[in-house]
Amino acid sequence: MALFLRVLAATQSVSAAASHVGMSRQSAYRLRDRLVGTPFSFGWDVALEAGLAQLAHAMLDRAVNGVEVPHYHQGELVGTSRRYDERLSIWLMGNPWKVGRRQIAHEYSAQGWDRLLERIEQGPLDWTQSDELPGSLPPSGDADKAGAREDQFVDGPSWYCDLAKQGERGRR
Repeated sequence: MALFLRVLAATQSVSAAASHVGMSRQSAYRLRDRLVGTPFSFGWDVALEAGLAQLAHAMLDRAVNGVEVPHYHQGELVGTSRRYDERLSIWLMGNPWKVGRRQIAHEYSAQGWDRLLERIEQGPLDWTQSDELPGSLPPSGDADKAGAREDQFVDGPSWYCDLAKQGERGRR
């Protein structure tokens, strides 16, 4: 499962990741559906979140640098110009919550990826009460603070979700 997730993060292709580990695309989706709410399911979301980060970087590059457009006359290249089309970037910047899979994966995708894969390789398939959430490092040596921080992570306010709610209300 961890190898599948590594390939999924690298390729952003369920088919490629499934093929790499010797299973079909349909089998991969069935496995994910069967393991909803487990570390594997969360890992799937985080792996796909990496692709959204790559897309955001590509969009930023296009918005800032434009796209070079060749100009031909009678089949011969006579020059180039830059075309800037930021409509998609503007929409995505105004609606970030419409682009991710799960908000928890979006907020914490960069943190704890290796720990999450290690957990999937070595741990049980279900979360346990003593598990710390991927991406959240508990204060060292203080179990009460770690528990409170975990509760805040799961149940507390999220800047990303709060913006999504505000944006949705503003569009109605």
